[in-house]
Amino acid sequence: MDVLDKLKNDWQKNGDRYPRISEHEIYGMLHKKSSSIVKWILLISIIEFAVFLTLSLMLSDTQNAKTMVNYMGEVLNITFTVIDMGINVVFMYLFYINYKKIKNTDKVKNLMANILKSRKIVSRYIMVKLIATFILALISIQYVHTYDPKWIELFQEAEQEGKGFVINLLYYGVGIIAILLFVALFWLFYKLIYGFLLKRLNRNYQELKKIEI
Repeated sequence: MDVLDKLKNDWQKNGDRYPRISEHEIYGMLHKKSSSIVKWILLISIIEFAVFLTLSLMLSDTQNAKTMVNYMGEVLNITFTVIDMGINVVFMYLFYINYKKIKNTDKVKNLMANILKSRKIVSRYIMVKLIATFILALISIQYVHTYDPKWIELFQEAEQEGKGFVINLLYYGVGIIAILLFVALFWLFYKLIYGFLLKRLNRNYQELKKIEI
């Protein structure tokens, strides 16, 4: 329970024993809380970028990573990396711009508009990251299917036995299910981290609506 909620409870329980704070003071508290929440969204996105960049550099020396680069080629591998990192950089910039707007706003209506904008940016960030992850993973399993010598041999043997369609169906079926599970884990991560902050922003927005009305 935050300070504003405690004050409300005290007012309800004790009537006029506690002094009422003005709408201007309530706005100041909500402004400060909202600015802090958006700042945390920015910081978490920076931490996320740093963690995944570190993991990417660490895993780039593994045999599986080197094999995948051989399948896709340096150009496509770099393109994948640029797309993934580029999404993070673009949205970190948007988070920063919106944080500055919220921090410097001095009107209830503007603060409400910027809170709504923050929520939209975060929602779009999550959606874009999940879609990009799904597409890049799908392209990766296609390259494995096309260039991995072990899979090529297996598919050729299956085709000779008249089971090529079944093997391909199993390969893509299992591959897509695995990707969907991976994306679902990502979604759960984003839902827990960013969803918690968005709920707090929404609470602030609802309180600001009462002031505006």
